[in-house]
Amino acid sequence: MDDTQSSTESRLDQGRAKYDEVYGDGAADRLLQSLSGPGSDLGRYGVEFNFGEIYARPGLDLRQRQIASIASLVNIGGCEPQLTGHINAGLNVGLTAAEIVEVIIHCVQYAGFPRAINALNVAKQVFERRGVA
Repeated sequence: MDDTQSSTESRLDQGRAKYDEVYGDGAADRLLQSLSGPGSDLGRYGVEFNFGEIYARPGLDLRQRQIASIASLVNIGGCEPQLTGHINAGLNVGLTAAEIVEVIIHCVQYAGFPRAINALNVAKQVFERRGVA
């Protein structure tokens, strides 16, 4: 095994561990399985890079990373499935529903009302499914 393969494997392992820390045990394997088949490398790249590189960096805790992720997705717009996942992850790592709503409200000045309202509707659906007020 060359150095590139070795670092890729450890980055994937680190990404799986961090993903599972955010989304729950076995979540990384479920994600990778859901993206198997054509284009399956995309899922592996996401786990390796997003979680093995970015989420594993020092400087921000998981709550702060979820605030940044939620705010980014609100501002991009059109990412409702990913926003749903990150709102769930935010709740998993200790954000409250009120904090998530405040993040969305804060984004209205950058994203505009339509994107913020869409994000708020996503959040309400997540809160309802999880029984969070």
